[in-house]
Amino acid sequence: MILRRVITHFRNQEWTAIFLDFLIVVFGVFMGFQVQEWATARGLRASENIYLNRLHSEVVQLYQDRFRYISDVQRNQSALSGVVEILQNQTDRETLTDGECASIAESHIYSNPTADLPTISELLSTGRFDALQAKGVRSAITAFNQTALRGGDVIDAVNRNIATLAREFPELIQLKTVRDETNQPGIRTAALCDAAAMKENQQFMNTFIDNRDRYAHYATFAVEPVTEKLAMLHDALDQELGIVHDEAEEAP
Repeated sequence: MILRRVITHFRNQEWTAIFLDFLIVVFGVFMGFQVQEWATARGLRASENIYLNRLHSEVVQLYQDRFRYISDVQRNQSALSGVVEILQNQTDRETLTDGECASIAESHIYSNPTADLPTISELLSTGRFDALQAKGVRSAITAFNQTALRGGDVIDAVNRNIATLAREFPELIQLKTVRDETNQPGIRTAALCDAAAMKENQQFMNTFIDNRDRYAHYATFAVEPVTEKLAMLHDALDQELGIVHDEAEEAP
């Protein structure tokens, strides 16, 4: 219809009417593209909110899991530091507790606590990460991923040539199994340490202190920084989504 009207105006040389028809057509096309762009933007924002809410749930769960793990790591690190003070005669105590002895026997054990967030993996693999409009969240995700990668490198480094002390010094550390109904499958490994003999064995002391230093690097540069960046990502998501946690929710 508009085309027929333009032709009629053109034959009658009604230039003003032709110009107005032209403006109507251009404006209609522009509005059509604009409406489509608005609809696309709304769809992307709705999709982004779904991703962000899903990521928030994953972050909360992962932080709770890692917080419990960090408590164990810090407890082991503190026990190892206490052992050093005893074996180097920096305290009046001369004997080791069962927990301190166990920390020596297990000082070679490291694990890489999970830092996996499925939503981030999906965003990166599908190319949708760059479409995130939440710049604070994007920055926090990048920082978290980089720190997690560095943490993995630290764990690989400290695991190289680490000593299993109970195997290398069986005369100083004796392992045995004991019944423990609170532990599946009802037994656990216990360690007996000869603290006096350990003090006199310089090879053991050198190897143990090396293990202790490796564990400190593991805790300080691999485990704790990742959890800190995870907490920052949580804060960024809360801010973007307008979520406010009470103290009971924030406590792991």
